[in-house]
Amino acid sequence: MAEPQKITFAEMRAAGVRGLLIYCGDYRCSHWTAISGDRWPDDVRLSDLEPRFICQACGQRGADVRPNFHWEEEAKRATPARSRLACGMGQAKYSPSYRLALVKPE
Repeated sequence: MAEPQKITFAEMRAAGVRGLLIYCGDYRCSHWTAISGDRWPDDVRLSDLEPRFICQACGQRGADVRPNFHWEEEAKRATPARSRLACGMGQAKYSPSYRLALVKPE
């Protein structure tokens, strides 16, 4: 059975949302990160990114990518990041030479 397709970045931006919440694909792992979605083009779907993440804490490939409706509020009161994400698609079309990875919070 095919995974459902999520909204595109264009649809997300039209709703006034620019941030993403990335959760490790392993439900037992509690690692997550919040990032900006500004780097991806409008035609990319959130579900297109999900299989490209690797959790560096547990090694699980895949993630749950969701819009972060509180991105701007969180950015205003930002403290050192709870977690970090090295990000990109591995293809020059999106972002050259980055490796997608959820990183364990410090």
